[in-house]
Amino acid sequence: MTENSMIKLNVYSEMINEELKKFAAEKPALRENICEAMDYSLTAGGKRLRPILMLEFCRMCGGSPLMALSSAVAIEMVHTFSLIHD
Repeated sequence: MTENSMIKLNVYSEMINEELKKFAAEKPALRENICEAMDYSLTAGGKRLRPILMLEFCRMCGGSPLMALSSAVAIEMVHTFSLIHD
């Protein structure tokens, strides 16, 4: 890639980044829609196998499942994201 191409890529990247910042700042309703979409996706149901395994593993190792609840929920969120992203 030439130096000129790299400069153009950097300029375009900056333009895009700035526009994304403006878009996010000026569209509070969009954030609400995104939150609604995330809530819908996370609460749509499913087996919840990954978080269940984490809680059970914690219990089997002598801990309280409540200790691992935040981490288990995070794993489910990442899993849900990966399903949507694919």
